[in-house]
Amino acid sequence: MKTELQYAGEYNLLECKLTTSGGVVVDLAKGNQILEINFEEDIYSNSVSGNIVIGDTHNLITEMPIIGQELLSLKLQTPNFTEEKSSLNFTGGKELYVYMIGVRAELSQGAQIYELRFSSQELMMNNRVKVSKSYTKTLSDIVEDVMTSEKYLRTSKDLFIEPTVGVRKLVVPNIHPFSLIKNIVKESVSSSNSPHYLFYEDSDGFHFKTVQELYKQPAVGIFHYSENLPKTNKEKEQVVVDLTKILKYELQGTNDMLMNTMSGMLGSTSISHDVYNKNYVKKTYDYFKEFDNNTRVSNSSNPKYSESTDLNGKTLGNYPDSRTYVHPISTKGTIDANHMKHTPSKLKDYHSEYHSRTVELNTGIVLTLQIPGNTALRVGNVIELDIPVIGVDHNDERVDRFFSGNFLIKSLRHQFMESTRTHMIYMAAVKDSVESSIPTAESLALY
Repeated sequence: MKTELQYAGEYNLLECKLTTSGGVVVDLAKGNQILEINFEEDIYSNSVSGNIVIGDTHNLITEMPIIGQELLSLKLQTPNFTEEKSSLNFTGGKELYVYMIGVRAELSQGAQIYELRFSSQELMMNNRVKVSKSYTKTLSDIVEDVMTSEKYLRTSKDLFIEPTVGVRKLVVPNIHPFSLIKNIVKESVSSSNSPHYLFYEDSDGFHFKTVQELYKQPAVGIFHYSENLPKTNKEKEQVVVDLTKILKYELQGTNDMLMNTMSGMLGSTSISHDVYNKNYVKKTYDYFKEFDNNTRVSNSSNPKYSESTDLNGKTLGNYPDSRTYVHPISTKGTIDANHMKHTPSKLKDYHSEYHSRTVELNTGIVLTLQIPGNTALRVGNVIELDIPVIGVDHNDERVDRFFSGNFLIKSLRHQFMESTRTHMIYMAAVKDSVESSIPTAESLALY
């Protein structure tokens, strides 16, 4: 195993073993059988996933045989990254489940190529069991129970759970665990009155957290595009610097005004209808008025839309009829029909704020990036991007004021190529704000 990084994208394959349903263990790392490994994480996925491309000269697929009931122990690490949490480690009870044999074809005389597709064991268990139980707990405690219970998912992986407020009496009507958690995500409110939870798995474990909590994280690193990459005269230092190089980037379609208006991201109305007391509360949502009340991915944040007025004398947020949400409740004193105690005020605004932040996460400023591989990166990390300004007449500005800054990693794919011993990362990163305010005629005159 190499302990010093020789070039950006180098990696160590520490373990890759397949255990069949019959208990036969095959070391895939021996015999140059592995051609490629892909490993994926996503903030909207309940499970990590991926595949291994095998060049098989021993006919393992029929000799063992491989039938889609195998366990895969996998560990990869970037040299120099010695901390355990800097590796992709699925060993010691965290093995992955091989659920399918993909494309199979003849590679050459006496050799064949195929892929083994894998996911977490918890995903497979989720499809085999259902939750039929009554709870009187906080929603975060229910998530923890479902994940750890011997009757349900019984995971031994680390759980990163942000506590919710309110005790809930919940009767679960015989549904799969992840379906239950998906419903809980939509109804959860944190102690800081944040209604925007996510549930996902990365290489470290399972996360039940708000977007706001993710945004609070410091950036784990800064990545530079081409000419902005720092230079050093020391070869070893330069290799480490090269890990921060953005090889390719592309700005995805962003700021879809039609979608953002129809979805209520910019302006909406929330109606909380109390069927017990026979009254309702109507509240409007304005993107600009609420902007500073929400944690943003960058400390120096400005709206990614202009607050200028249109022909009607209104801003984009002054159209509450764009979308209407109805939230039925039934309250008696401090307890509602669902036995939610000490309900925070923002629960009544749940639909407006939740949907606005959800759309914002999907239609924000999204960049797709290719960088040299790094096994310490995780989906849900905050990174800083240094994107150079395009053109020459920009008042000597070096960095693009709108497409640089802090981003949240939404999705991540590690690609390990055994033929070249190179590790690449392909990711999508999003930001919900910009570093500088939208220019006006007066500000542009300064250029």
